[in-house]
Amino acid sequence: MKIGIRTKLICSFLIISLFFIVCLGIVSKEVRDVDVTILQMQEEAHKVELTDHLQLLLNKFLQPANNYLITGEVKERDNFDQLSGEIFRIMKELQVYQGGQRWEILSGELNQDVLRLSEQLVAILFMDNPVGNARAAQLIHDATTYSEEMIKKADEFHNLSEQEMIRMAQDAKANNKNVDLVFYSTIAGSALFFILISIYVSRFFIRPILDLHRGAQIVRQGNLSYRLEVRTKDEIESLANEFNRMVEAISHMKDELDKKVELSHQLAITDPLTGLFNRRFFMEKLREETKRNERFNHPLSIVLIDIDNFKVYNDNNGHLKGDDLLRSLSAILKRQVRSVDCVCRIGGEEFMVILPETDYSTGLKIAEGLRKAVESYPFPFGENQPGGALTISLGVASSVKGEKDPLKLIKAADDALYHAKRTGRNRIGSIE
Repeated sequence: MKIGIRTKLICSFLIISLFFIVCLGIVSKEVRDVDVTILQMQEEAHKVELTDHLQLLLNKFLQPANNYLITGEVKERDNFDQLSGEIFRIMKELQVYQGGQRWEILSGELNQDVLRLSEQLVAILFMDNPVGNARAAQLIHDATTYSEEMIKKADEFHNLSEQEMIRMAQDAKANNKNVDLVFYSTIAGSALFFILISIYVSRFFIRPILDLHRGAQIVRQGNLSYRLEVRTKDEIESLANEFNRMVEAISHMKDELDKKVELSHQLAITDPLTGLFNRRFFMEKLREETKRNERFNHPLSIVLIDIDNFKVYNDNNGHLKGDDLLRSLSAILKRQVRSVDCVCRIGGEEFMVILPETDYSTGLKIAEGLRKAVESYPFPFGENQPGGALTISLGVASSVKGEKDPLKLIKAADDALYHAKRTGRNRIGSIE
């Protein structure tokens, strides 16, 4: 049975259209998967923030009871009520989230541990004549031992959340690779289709079909801005128009997917509170700079920063004001450093600045500029801090030529910071 060219073109068009629809459906599914992954990462980022806050609160859980044994003041009961209420709120909010088997086990154990420790601390806080009371001292000793085990579980709880967020970022990258594979498979299939069609058409159709083939090759090479111009007023023109719409749709989806993958990557390496790079990015960047220092013998310095009396600020003004302080301080640090420097929040009130191509003396000058900028900034409630202003202590360390271990550099900066803290705060510690 003979089949006319028009019928063949129509059938071929229907086949290729179905192929395109299937491919677009697959790409759309991958895009939806990335959307879901991003939403899950946002939830996971909130979960990481909650567990980080929980760690901070659990470390301060014993403070009201300790103060009560020292001063005997009943106001410590109110402080304990406020602190325990915040802890129970966070624990309740974390119960909404789901995790692996270990996460669920730790969640249950932490709930029980917090309740048990709360009962022990309540018993201490409502003892008469607590100062110098031997039984009270024994109870606080037992509570301290129990708290240390509970904090270890909270640390593991936090680490599980961070690991889950990293896994989600890897899944998002894998989804992007799948979309690219579908995209290029679609282009390759289109090119094959156009080649087959050119064999069966007359000389009238050769030129427009060659144009279609050439357009497919251009797009396959990555030029998604290319559009076909076919004016045959027949099935080939319709096919060319469909091709243009298909490339435009894929180009748009690919642009959106690239943006979402970039966003997921930024979420994985960014501290959600301050917008600075997080500890994970800091370690990767420091290892990279250390390797460059080893290869070219270029100088490298780091500055470890810790907010002086940050606990006092939080206790006096609340944790929300403490968060505002961290954001303001982060903005100051970013303004003060050079464009090549890297400012990271590595945990709590601690920050780290990587100074590439910077020797020790220059690192000290940069650190002094940071210290003065923070000391002179009018932070809200800063005048209520010890010394009348909110300040920072800094530790500076520089790598030896050819140094291969970034942990030694971090240890040197930490020792320098400890020296600054021990000798009065609001200064730069240095251990060459």
